Amino acid sequence: SKFYVYDGLLVEIDYFQESKFLGEAAKKGRDWHLGADQFRNRIVLFERDNWLRKLEKVVAGNDRMDFTKELQNATIGMTESLAAVRNAHTKRDHRDLRTRAFYLAWDAARVVFLHNGRYVLTTSWFWKQLFECQEQPKGFRKLIDIVAGFEKSTISKLVDAAERLWLETMSMVQPRGISIESTDTMV
Repeated sequence: SKFYVYDGLLVEIDYFQESKFLGEAAKKGRDWHLGADQFRNRIVLFERDNWLRKLEKVVAGNDRMDFTKELQNATIGMTESLAAVRNAHTKRDHRDLRTRAFYLAWDAARVVFLHNGRYVLTTSWFWKQLFECQEQPKGFRKLIDIVAGFEKSTISKLVDAAERLWLETMSMVQPRGISIESTDTMV
C-alpha cells in the first residue's frame, strides 16, 4: 500500500495479489458488514486480463451466500456482551458498565446487519445505515441510543435497555432458526 494526500484527502493505493484479494472477496464472516464494501466500490486506475469481471463474479457469489452460521455466531457474541454488562453492573463499575454496554450495542448492530444481509458503505454512515435496515428489533433506535451511550441515562435505565435490546434482537432472529441453545446434548 502507498498513501498520498490529494487536495487534503488521504488516498490509499493498494497493490493486492490477485488470488488473495479474490479469496478475501469470497469469504463471509463475523465482520462481513464492515469489509464487504471494499470489494464492491473502487476506483480503477489500471486493469489487466478482465480482472474486474472475476471480482464481480466472486462478489455476486458472496451476495448469495447463506449467513446463518455467521448470524448464529454474532448472536452468541451479543449474548457474551450482555453477560459482560451484567457482570459490570454486579460489580457496580459504572465505567466498565458503559463500555460493555457500547460493545453490546455494536454486537446487536452486527446481528442486524447480518440478518438483513446489508453491509456498511462507509464507516461514517454505520449508524445511519443500521437504522435503514428493513428488519430491526422492536424499539431498536431508542434502545441503541441508550445502550451505546448516545443518550443520557441512569444506570438502571441503561441496564434495562441492554436487557431489552438483547431480548428484542433475539426475538428478531429466532424465526430464522437462530438460537443460542444447542439441540445436541452430549452426556
